[in-house]
Amino acid sequence: MPRTRVTNGQAIIARREQLGIPQKELAERLGVSASYLSRIETGVETPGPTTPTVRALLTVLDVSLDDITVPAPEPVSA
Repeated sequence: MPRTRVTNGQAIIARREQLGIPQKELAERLGVSASYLSRIETGVETPGPTTPTVRALLTVLDVSLDDITVPAPEPVSA
């Protein structure tokens, strides 16, 4: 089953900055490396909404899933 939503890095950055949480601190609170969090924020990594990292983001950033995800792009047909 394809993912229907993926993380929105810009929304994560905006909320993190709004809360005054440095990227390294957020990564530590999520239990991930700062480089992995950076890849999420820049869109290189797009974990789905049911991953432990995204669930932790919801709690730490005090946001809803809709606040930090966007619809997954449609697959390109050949």
